[in-house]
Amino acid sequence: MLRLIAGSVCVALVLWVWSTVFYVISPIPYMTMSKTADDVAAGEALLEHFPETGTYILPGRYADDATRKQMRNNGPVATIYFTREGSPEASVVKILIGTFNSFVIGLMLGVSMLFLNRYTTSYWSHVAIGTLFGMAYTAYPRFADIIWSDFPYGYQLMMIFSDGFSWILIVMVMAWFTRPPAKSTRPQ
Repeated sequence: MLRLIAGSVCVALVLWVWSTVFYVISPIPYMTMSKTADDVAAGEALLEHFPETGTYILPGRYADDATRKQMRNNGPVATIYFTREGSPEASVVKILIGTFNSFVIGLMLGVSMLFLNRYTTSYWSHVAIGTLFGMAYTAYPRFADIIWSDFPYGYQLMMIFSDGFSWILIVMVMAWFTRPPAKSTRPQ
């Protein structure tokens, strides 16, 4: 149990370091995002047209058929995540919730790896199995967003890289803490 908790703490730490390096220090994520002509004017237009905090899809489900067809054929098509009240980038509450989230993910991954101990024989088998499951889940929603929701592929591919690399890191950390016990090679 102590190894499971220690592994979960290490997972939270590794995810914090990776996220800081990738999203704060590295310019890569921001190379996949477009720039508005004027952020303040764009924000004011959003406030004018979107009545409340929420997720909006253009054309929306409530648009008539002619509007939907016209916008799907000629644009614009958009998914907008909108928060009217603003949101601080790195509040203490967000950091604590994010750290707890990473800890819980590590814990769940660790418990699943302990179940694998019945069937696997090594650290690397844990890493291989965990990585395959993680990569399948990482790619599924991102490619689905490109196909079905018209999300720009550059941003989604960057997120596949970020999520996939994060997953591989946490699998390798947790596999170390939950690896199967070494089999004795002494004659019986």
